Amino acid sequence: MKKRTGILIIILLMGVHGVYAGPRPKPKAKSKTSCTIVRTKYTGSDQIEYHIGIVAGENIATIQSKRNDSQDVTTGLVGGLAAQIIWPKGFALQPEVLYSQKGCMFTGSGIMYDIDYVEVPIKVAYRLHMAQVKPFAFVAPYGAYAIRLSENGNIASDDTYSNQINKLDYGIGAGAGFDVWKIQLSFKYSWGFAQVLNETFPVRNKVFTFSAGFFF
Repeated sequence: MKKRTGILIIILLMGVHGVYAGPRPKPKAKSKTSCTIVRTKYTGSDQIEYHIGIVAGENIATIQSKRNDSQDVTTGLVGGLAAQIIWPKGFALQPEVLYSQKGCMFTGSGIMYDIDYVEVPIKVAYRLHMAQVKPFAFVAPYGAYAIRLSENGNIASDDTYSNQINKLDYGIGAGAGFDVWKIQLSFKYSWGFAQVLNETFPVRNKVFTFSAGFFF
């Protein structure tokens, strides 16, 4: 009897100890390491831009010559189509196809030549981004083909045309301007390298061009 009473007392003490010891602590949850992925978004200024447009303006032309006659300028129209390729770092390429009126005046003899060309200049420009106005400077090599010659307002015949003028012209221009919204304003000075008239002395085109363009 005493033996059973001792066993019962031991069991009761173990139960009381389990109650007062409280619940067993729960194991701590494993910490989770978070990972953040940063994605770079490219805005419009990070992309190459393509535009097409129309340009028009005025040429103030003369020639470089060693002829004894004094020379004066002539004025003519210039205009045509253009395209723009603009890179994010500020470089731009602008090829154009133009109808360009050039010429010269020999004031001593009173002879005035007007020569109309189909001209293809390619502007290589660098632009600055200043708010809405983007000024730029450029060089523009060009090639041209003469399609019309007039002397003192009279259109030359085919024979006179071929005897007096070299139809191919080429050279380089340099200038500056600015873009604002879709409008471009620029000026350029061009030096011709080819012999224009069939003369024994050098005769080369020199032209100031002021133009405006609208791009889509």
